[in-house]
Amino acid sequence: MDDWTVMTWNVRYFGHGLRGLRATPSGMRRAAEALASVVPLPDLVALQEVETRSLRGGLHPQGQLLRFLDQLHRALARAGRPERFRGVYFPAHRYGLGRGPAVYTTGLAVLVGPRLEIVADNAASPDEITHHRVPWTRRVKQTRVVGHVRVRPREGGRPLDLFNTHLSLPAFLEVGPHRVHARMGHGSNQLAEVQAVLDALSRRSDGAAVLVGDFNTAPGSAAYDALTGAGLVDAFAHANDLAPQDLHGIGTAGFAAARMHIDHIFSDPDVAWKQVHAHQIDDEGPFRGVSDHTPKVGSFHWPTLATPLVDAPAVSP
Repeated sequence: MDDWTVMTWNVRYFGHGLRGLRATPSGMRRAAEALASVVPLPDLVALQEVETRSLRGGLHPQGQLLRFLDQLHRALARAGRPERFRGVYFPAHRYGLGRGPAVYTTGLAVLVGPRLEIVADNAASPDEITHHRVPWTRRVKQTRVVGHVRVRPREGGRPLDLFNTHLSLPAFLEVGPHRVHARMGHGSNQLAEVQAVLDALSRRSDGAAVLVGDFNTAPGSAAYDALTGAGLVDAFAHANDLAPQDLHGIGTAGFAAARMHIDHIFSDPDVAWKQVHAHQIDDEGPFRGVSDHTPKVGSFHWPTLATPLVDAPAVSP
């Protein structure tokens, strides 16, 4: 296994058909079918905006990740594809009253394909990165986290650290509510969260790292420049020989008529990217209308060993 493929996608809680207000079975099924159609199937899939159980997410005995995996495996079986995934969930925020059902929850997930095994993760305690500019908002502001999974090829080889995150929007009080979508990546809160992300990478990575997610950050913005200034490579720009200013016309997310390039794949410089593709929000294809974001998918070269390593410890979804 010398080529790995990683994908990042904000699935909007599988509720895009109802503008994110409530998850729907059809929304989850369409997301599963879209992912099952990708060729080659990614080895690692990082998802943002995944719930557990709540009024918005559906009060189902199983959390959204397990239900999505079931739908994905059904879609793969219908397509005659043998691959199956293991899921790791990273809880972020729960909003509710007392011990009753949550109104909504937030979180991240990583799906690990059959060619890889999990060595370690921080699912039990994801790294919190939320920046609180106003102290009284601490209890109500959505918690932002970094999920980490260390994987390696089953036939042996170097491990890789995958980090998945979802940054806050730029602070409304700082940029003005009407200017948020024009100032993606320019909020001081976002710069503080980027530093927290970089700190998490420094603590947890043991070699090469890939950082993906919904950064709510446009190329060339202050938060974007902080990431690349720390030595991380924008895989899409690098693989396609594009400058940051060339990326603004490529919309990976949409809000009303606005099109934004805010979903990214970053990595250490020694990750050898072969190709990286950005599905665009207005593209025809399986991802159209499934979420308000579309995926980025990148493949890179990663050498393996001839001899297998010992089995990884079990990790529950």
